[in-house]
Parts: sequence; C-alpha cells; structure tokens
Amino acid sequence: MLSFFKKPLFSDFRFIFGVFAVLALFVSIRTVFITQSNNYLIFYHTLDHLIEGTDLYAKYPAEYEDRNHYAPSFGALFSPIFLLPYSVGLFLWHFLFTGIWVYAVYRLPLSHRQKVVMYWFCMQELFTAVANSQTNPLITAIPIFTFLAFEKRQPVWAAFFLLLGFNIKIYSLVGGALFLLYPQKGKFLLSMVGWGVAMALFPLLFTTPDSLLWQYQNWLTELLNKSDGDKWLNLSIHRLIHQTISPDISNTAIIAMGVVVFCSVLVYVQRYKELWFRMMLLASILIFQVIFNPIAESPVFIVAVTGVMIWWFYSPKTWYDRAMLIGCFIFTVMSPSDLFPKVWRDEFVKPYVLKGLPCVLIWFRLIYLMHRYALGKAPVPNYDDDQPLSVSPQLS
Repeated sequence: MLSFFKKPLFSDFRFIFGVFAVLALFVSIRTVFITQSNNYLIFYHTLDHLIEGTDLYAKYPAEYEDRNHYAPSFGALFSPIFLLPYSVGLFLWHFLFTGIWVYAVYRLPLSHRQKVVMYWFCMQELFTAVANSQTNPLITAIPIFTFLAFEKRQPVWAAFFLLLGFNIKIYSLVGGALFLLYPQKGKFLLSMVGWGVAMALFPLLFTTPDSLLWQYQNWLTELLNKSDGDKWLNLSIHRLIHQTISPDISNTAIIAMGVVVFCSVLVYVQRYKELWFRMMLLASILIFQVIFNPIAESPVFIVAVTGVMIWWFYSPKTWYDRAMLIGCFIFTVMSPSDLFPKVWRDEFVKPYVLKGLPCVLIWFRLIYLMHRYALGKAPVPNYDDDQPLSVSPQLS
C-alpha cells in the first residue's frame, strides 16, 4: 500500500515541500487576482475596527459577508500581517499557514516514511482550508507545538501555544489535556495565567481599556449566538445524532458524552510515560475538537485528518481500520474537490454527513484501541520500516 512513498522522488522532503510551496503560490495568485477572500477580509478589518473602537462583531456588508467570531486579541496578535497592504497580506497569508502546518508535521516524532505518508494524504485537505484563507492549519499545528513543548519540558511555551489557540478558536483549549501527562504542572498553570493576561491585554496597544472591555462583552455574546446556529448545517457528530436519533438532544449533552469518553483513557496513569499513549492522545485531541464542534465546517477538517494519520500509525491495520482510512480519504478529504462527482456530493455526502462520519468512527476506534493497549490486551503495533525519530529531527 505504501510502496509509492518509497520512491526516492516522492519521499524526498525537498520535493514534497516544493509541491506545497507551488500549491500555496497557486492559491495566493488565484485568491489575490481572481476570487478574493471573504474570510481574509473579515480578519483584515478586525484590526481596523479595533483601532476605530467599532463593534468587532457587528455586520459590515460594505466590507465583508458574515460576521467576525474571533477574540478581540486576534487582530492585535496578527497585526504585523494586517498592517500590510491588503493584497500583500493576503498573498503571504496562504504561505504562512501552509508552512506552519508542514513544519508542525515535520517536527512530530514520526519516522521519515510516516511523515511522507501524512504529507501526501493530507495535502488536499490542507488546501481545502488554505483555499478558504482559514486559520485551521494553525489550529492544527497548535496542539502539535503544545505537545512538542511538553515533550521538551517547556511548560511555559506549552501554555503560550494553548492560549494563542484559544484567542483564535476557543476549542483549542482541548489540547490542555496534555498537561496531565507531564511534570511541572504548577509552572504550566501559572504560565497559563500569565500568558492569558498578556494576550487579553495585548489589544491595548491599539485601543482603550473601556473599548476593549466592551469588545470582550460583545465577543461572549457572539460566541453564544454562533454556538446556537443551524444544527442542520454542521458536519460534526452533533448533526449525525440529530439526524439519526433525535433533533431534541442538546449540543451540551453530546459534548458532555464526548468529554466523558475522551477522559476515560486518562485513568491509565502508568502509561503516561509511553510515547504511543501520548501520541494517540494527541490524535484524539485533534479529532475531538472537530467532531464535537457543533459548528464544524468543511475547511476545519485538516485538524481532524492530521489526527487520523497519527491514529493510523498506531492502528493494528485490520481490514476495518483500512476501510475507515479509505473512507476518510474518499469522503472527508476528496469529497469537496472537483475530482469528486458533484452528484454524489450533493445526493449522498452532504445529506448524510459523510465528510464527518469517517472521523467520528475513527475517533471511537482510537479510544477503544487506547483502552486495549493500556490494559495489555493487544500489543502496540509498529508497522513502519523505520524507527521513530527524535522530537527534533534534522532535515533530510
């Protein structure tokens, strides 16, 4: 199955990174000169509205469609880009987030061939996000950077990445579960407080205290309104449950169920020192924050698919593991693309939430495997020819 990736050209990082760079260039040229980007318009104007003291969460139909949902600190944190001319910032935006995801995967403690497989498998999903000028590649990288910081015993940086993610999309805090696996918990918690205060107050470089407090109040209102959105539009487990069981089941109850299942593996404290446990928990975090997000949209699935690949490297490779992976590639990764028949997408994928279903099934399979491995009822497999690399591998 993986023989394709053993060919020198397709397993050469220089070639792979070049392909990603060309695709980012293509997306940037197309977006700047042909299609434009409503998402980037929203991001770009957040800094203007912050400086002007106007409501960050009001509608501005003359500037962009939809609304801003990001924290007041978002515009300030990305001000070095938003202060650039619009077209220049938009052009660089795609390179920035493509590069961040590529680098995050490169730093993972995986073998060379495992990384090659992940790059090729996720390429289409990454550019589904990048083509929409989304921040989701960064949201994928943040739990990975948090994990790497913990692995290197750097709780201050782990806290930084978690709070950065929170100020972009609040469900990034799911990655905080990693802190239970590592020492220096007190230092991490204190760092969370410190970074939280620093990032919350950072917009004061551009606005007044009263205006900033008002913006935070507006943000909380907007989050509550957005989380109560149309239950028939999301691509998560929420819609699957509402369609197959009952539309009256609350999102809160579904999330609570997910949290209980997610936390069930944390009872195996003796396994915290084993790399497979920490890696599979990272995979669980990446998938969880998409499939239990009640407003999950197509471009966010780069987060889940990255987690799916980590799961795959630790799966027993049974026929049903392979079937789920193939289903993920066909329905999650490829279904939004022009290569996928439109009639199938409209008549099957969208009505039956087939983009999200493979990730939901894989997540429950992942949790089940973590229990089996932790209890010693199945050996942790390693089907790769290479040994896992260190946390800080050298470019090859």
